[in-house]
Amino acid sequence: MGSNFYPQVSSPIKSIQRGSAGSATTITISAVDISKTFVRSHSTGASGTLAPSGNASTTWNPSGGSTSFGGGGNIQVPGSWPNYSASVSISGGSTSLTTSEGGAYLANSTQITTTGACNYEVIEYN
Repeated sequence: MGSNFYPQVSSPIKSIQRGSAGSATTITISAVDISKTFVRSHSTGASGTLAPSGNASTTWNPSGGSTSFGGGGNIQVPGSWPNYSASVSISGGSTSLTTSEGGAYLANSTQITTTGACNYEVIEYN
């Protein structure tokens, strides 16, 4: 008498194509039936920009010192120069932070498109 194993299972997966991309690009794959295929991906990097905006103003404050100019053909500058201190203030504005993550999608039966750095799997089932 033979042995029977239940349940009898055959794999629903026909093929898996795996890879990675370092940036946005188009990748050629083996032909798949697009009605029986999906793509899984996860980002391996992110990029973005930081753009602060606002108003900055500086105020210079002299203190001490005195100067006077003599008349005639020679300029005379007796006395001492003042010391300056400054204050800077920033007001208003906002910060705009934009980031993007990479992913992949099936463009047609022989190509996937990546939107940035990612790992991907193209899975075709029976």
